[in-house]
Amino acid sequence: MSFHAYDSWVNRLLGRTRSAYAALEDDLHEGACWRLPDRHGQIAVAFWDVVCVTHVMVDHFQAGLTNATENAPCKLLLWGMVDGEDNSVKYHFLRNSATGSLHELLTAHMVPALSRGMSFIPLLSFDYDVHATNHTQLFPIHDSVMAANMDFGIVVLEILGNWGGELTCLYQVGIYGEHRSGLQPRPV
Repeated sequence: MSFHAYDSWVNRLLGRTRSAYAALEDDLHEGACWRLPDRHGQIAVAFWDVVCVTHVMVDHFQAGLTNATENAPCKLLLWGMVDGEDNSVKYHFLRNSATGSLHELLTAHMVPALSRGMSFIPLLSFDYDVHATNHTQLFPIHDSVMAANMDFGIVVLEILGNWGGELTCLYQVGIYGEHRSGLQPRPV
């Protein structure tokens, strides 16, 4: 038995759960997830430097290998914290000119629960398909947010629901983007 398998087995036996950091690690072994005690939750990611976010990646333990697919996240929303004068101007422009699903999200006056009075803009509302052939799924942010060239130091991934389970397991999330220096998209 490997150390990881032993560690996971002991944690399950003792009822311990892994921290939210588990969702940022590259570990897709069964049980190596951030286990939320409910169907919804959120995780904030702070970057070392500001990033123009381009995509979000979500990965879950392969559906055919476990019966815990009902614990996979289903409905998700990625938020970017609006900070700085330049971003505030872009944010207000987008609030006044957005169309389609971005307009709907902005007019719903939703914010992540941990917002603490800060302004957040929805970067993307999406569904993770636990039954898809590829369990690693990449989602681009809204075109209008991308075109506005906003940068973010903090993003929040909000899990709004799962596939019917009593709890939710977030195995891996990755935020992709470009540092202000104009590097190619990469995990940040």
